[in-house]
Amino acid sequence: MDTPLAELLTPNDDGAFHCAACQWRCALRPGETGRCQVRVATDEGISLLGYGMISGASICPIEDNRLWHFFPDTMMLAIGSWGYASTVDQQRGPYAAIPEDPTKQRRLDAERAANFALERLCRGVVWAYGEPAVAHEYVLALLQLSRASSRVTALVTTGVLTTEALEELGPYLDAISFDLRGFSDASYTRLGGLPNWRDALAIIAEAHDRYHCHIEVTTRIHHGVNDSPEELRELVEWIMATLGPYTPWHLLPGDAGSGTASSVVRARRIGHENGLHYIYTTEANQTTRCPACQATLITRVNGMARVVGMKDGMCETCGHDPQLQLSIFKARTSSS
Repeated sequence: MDTPLAELLTPNDDGAFHCAACQWRCALRPGETGRCQVRVATDEGISLLGYGMISGASICPIEDNRLWHFFPDTMMLAIGSWGYASTVDQQRGPYAAIPEDPTKQRRLDAERAANFALERLCRGVVWAYGEPAVAHEYVLALLQLSRASSRVTALVTTGVLTTEALEELGPYLDAISFDLRGFSDASYTRLGGLPNWRDALAIIAEAHDRYHCHIEVTTRIHHGVNDSPEELRELVEWIMATLGPYTPWHLLPGDAGSGTASSVVRARRIGHENGLHYIYTTEANQTTRCPACQATLITRVNGMARVVGMKDGMCETCGHDPQLQLSIFKARTSSS
């Protein structure tokens, strides 16, 4: 199989190619490899070393991908490839480097993946392994093909997509599970490895406002790193102002150190005090309740979600709109 070339790039007069797949925007000369470790420059452009290679694929509940208000109680094809944009993730993530052993370099054509999701009656596809930004060309093809077969689409991402990438993906993208590491330069230095982490916030805001993507936010709490009350309040204020009070916020322990559990509890309290309606942690069997009357809308027992208290997208008890994404045809309502 010939290695395809990247589409999102700009040639420079000095012989370098500027990659525009992720926010690092690497300038690569022939023979040089990007931070993602899956893009290398040649005389013709930037070669996609991992195109069509699959690091993981599984059929799973949509909730496994921290999307709890997006077509709950449905199965998705979760799929992904190799490479990260964050230098921190390269050191700790399981999907960083393409295996050297050819027998472990599994390939799956984008059309075959989309057809597989349709054949197995999956509601859609979610890019869940590795960072989708560094696999842009394959992700774009997969989203387009999935939409053509009436499947919904979602990404699990750190938000390092560029505006150019989002412009291509946006028309075919339904949901984003956003990994928000913290809300300060210090937190992202420790946990994200991104120099301009606020650019990720701008991308998520654009996906929400321009392309009406359903957004859910996940933050892993690290005691003494990203758990100060001031930082947590600023993070919640951003969610409220940018995405709205109905945005689910998933709080996970980032480590097993002493103090982390209490930090998660404090973060949840701060979120509720500042107006967020839906906050989830790692507790078993968490339910989703109507913000207006507290009636149960979704039960979750032993990993199985069930929509139980809704009619025509509204709370069956009081008629309130809880703003869950239950239909691909339902336009997202105002975040206010």
